Amino acid sequence: MLEAPEKNGEKYNVYDLLRIVELLRSPEGCPWDRAQDHYTMEKPMIEEAYEVVDAIEKKDRAKMVEELGDVLLQVLFHSVIGKEEGEFDIDDVASRCVEKMLSRHPHIFGDVKADSPKEALASWEQAKIKEKGFKTLYQDLEDVPKCFPALMRAQKVSKKIAKAGKEDPETGFRPEDVDFGNEEAVGELLYEICKRAEKAGVECELALKRRTDRVVEEKKEY
Repeated sequence: MLEAPEKNGEKYNVYDLLRIVELLRSPEGCPWDRAQDHYTMEKPMIEEAYEVVDAIEKKDRAKMVEELGDVLLQVLFHSVIGKEEGEFDIDDVASRCVEKMLSRHPHIFGDVKADSPKEALASWEQAKIKEKGFKTLYQDLEDVPKCFPALMRAQKVSKKIAKAGKEDPETGFRPEDVDFGNEEAVGELLYEICKRAEKAGVECELALKRRTDRVVEEKKEY
């Protein structure tokens, strides 16, 4: 039997959780945990992130603590695998994050001025592009994760295109003329909706989620 970490006072800490993951991955640990790798843990990472969002939406603070812990577990799990493979560890992850926070907040840790949330976000974006060394719009667009939900990715891509001044001219596109039996036409409609919503400051992913929630509620009697 492996020796479990002991509480330091009333609570365990992050290092106790890290130690547990290391024990579970050890030769004497859990067969399931030992069998996992970065790729088999992709789905749990996505699911845990969504469960955090669900807890936030429900304003359930106790559930938030639980689900945030599950996301932290995913980070530590990948870090332990990285250490086993001799590629990186939790200190590398934390160090890279600190470097990113410092470089992307020149209005806090540098001499750039930003007096509003909008100016701060613009400063962040400029620092991000400089940091990544992108020289073309295509490189910036390719950096948007393809695993994003489709509406979220479309809106992020359209925003980057507009900021680069490379947006296609407005056309006489009318949603009512769309052939809904044609996949390409439906895709064009959805992208156009995302593009226009982005300009108006509406998050399509949230808009559709909340509309679907209302549709479900309206069918309570059925």
